[in-house]
Amino acid sequence: MSLVYAWEKLYLAVGTLCGQGSQTARLADAVALYLIHIRPDDLPVDLRREFIQLMSELKAVRVHGEEANIQATINSLDASVRERAIQKILRIFSSVCRHFQS
Repeated sequence: MSLVYAWEKLYLAVGTLCGQGSQTARLADAVALYLIHIRPDDLPVDLRREFIQLMSELKAVRVHGEEANIQATINSLDASVRERAIQKILRIFSSVCRHFQS
């Protein structure tokens, strides 16, 4: 498990979510540029299931290629579902940060 690697990718994803652009574009970039590089084994056991479920939800629409799946899926989500996905990312990041304190 590489918790430092997961923290770094989550940190960059959160920074992207806080940046400029539409909510759709920020979420798609956060997932496609950073979160897809995290393996569940990089995360503490208690976060793996939530992360796997989140990533599955954000790649549900099947087109050609993983990044295209992410973009197509996020484009199909309404604002409330995108907001819940962002909240899940923030919750996972916060939990990873707390693991460093223990």
